[in-house]
Amino acid sequence: MPTAVWSGHLHFGLVVMPVRLLVAARTKATRFRRLYRKPVAEGTSAASFPSLSRDREDHGFDLTEGAGDMPSTLTTKGHGTEQQYATLHQVLKSDVTGEEVRPDAVVKGYEIAPNDFAAIDPQEIKGAEVETSDTIDLFHFVKATNVDPIYFERSYYVVPESGAEKVYALLLEAMRKQECLGIARIGMHRREHMLILRPGEDCVVAHTMFYANEVRPAPHLELATQFSDKELSMATALVKGYEGEFDPAQFKDLYQERIRKIIDAAVSNRIETPPANTRPMRGAPDLMEQIRLSLAQLESRQPSAEPPKKPVRKTLKVAKKKPQRIRA
Repeated sequence: MPTAVWSGHLHFGLVVMPVRLLVAARTKATRFRRLYRKPVAEGTSAASFPSLSRDREDHGFDLTEGAGDMPSTLTTKGHGTEQQYATLHQVLKSDVTGEEVRPDAVVKGYEIAPNDFAAIDPQEIKGAEVETSDTIDLFHFVKATNVDPIYFERSYYVVPESGAEKVYALLLEAMRKQECLGIARIGMHRREHMLILRPGEDCVVAHTMFYANEVRPAPHLELATQFSDKELSMATALVKGYEGEFDPAQFKDLYQERIRKIIDAAVSNRIETPPANTRPMRGAPDLMEQIRLSLAQLESRQPSAEPPKKPVRKTLKVAKKKPQRIRA
């Protein structure tokens, strides 16, 4: 189960229900990191290659996500030319003087007109952020047919905390029966969000909502409004001929699949390394068989009152060699 991104209470009327929000959907994209590639001249060692900083404080640019503990330099051979690579970090420079700018000298600027800015301190912007609330305030319910899906932004599963399952199930069933959606408000991720609560198949689904001023107006199209009965009948028949069930699993991200194949091929051939010195693995000794052979060897010997000296020395010599075989 995904990690909860918010937990608190759902309020409507006098009903207070402890709930959590779980991320329902997230875009999957292959992330790459920029590398500096440089051909290695003959006689140049890897140590002489400039190992560029991997400073994660990249001045506000998210260029290192998914980089992990990647080495700062690596060497590959391709097409007969040895190449070396190094990771990069973003550098900010002044457009006027060209000097490098430190992060603590950066402020926000709102462009009023070309090259005319209002400088605003980041602390002032931070003061305008909305604190994360501990409640989802539900205002009212509306018919599902009255809500345009264009307002849906991100999706979350609303799940009940322990002890609130019955009230939760009752709300879910009532929303299904009335075919309605809930309109609510929540403070999350430094801003206030409007939520659309929708009864899903097994749980309530919350969608953060675009505000009215964020939705762009639809283009005005001059469309024909008069059709003959034959034209409408043919178009309807065509639509019915393509009717089917909605199954998102049948659609694949072709671009991501191709990228994955490219990465797999690159990973399998990324670096030529000499094979490690390996020795053939010996199977585990059969202890019972060794005991059986030892007993057979003892039984084949003739009993003697005074054992000869040579076999004793031979036995001692074998005993000295045993540790050498273990270390090998």
